[in-house]
Amino acid sequence: MNKVLIAILLMGFTTSIQASNVLQIWKCTTNEGSTGAEVEAVSAAWLKAALGMKGGDQLEVYLEEPIAASEIGGHFYFVLVAPSFEVWGVFSDGYEGSPAQKADEEFAKVASCSSSTLSLSTKVEVE
Repeated sequence: MNKVLIAILLMGFTTSIQASNVLQIWKCTTNEGSTGAEVEAVSAAWLKAALGMKGGDQLEVYLEEPIAASEIGGHFYFVLVAPSFEVWGVFSDGYEGSPAQKADEEFAKVASCSSSTLSLSTKVEVE
C-alpha cells in the first residue's frame, strides 16, 4: 500500500524533480587548531578531485557557516550540489577508491563531519 501511495505522489512531482537540484549536506566541525582558510583549501582540493570523475563535472560545493544561530564558531555545512539524481548517482557509484575519496583523508585532518542528508532543492517561482 505504501509503495502505491508513494508512486502516485511522485507522479505528481515528476516535473519538479526533473527540474530540481540534489543537495547532499554534511554537518561539520572544524578540528581544533584548524582554520577556516584550511577548510576552504581542502574543500577546493576535494572539488578539484571530484570534477575529474564521471558525473563530477557538473557538481558544485558550498561551505555554509552559520553566523546567527545556536551553533556558531567552528560549525559549518559542506554542501554538494548536483543538477539531478542521475548525476549524483553516477558520481556516487564511482566514489569508492576515487580521487575524491582519497581527498577525504586530507579533509579529515582539518574537519570532522558527523552526519549528512540528501535533499531535493526546488526553486519556487512566481508566475
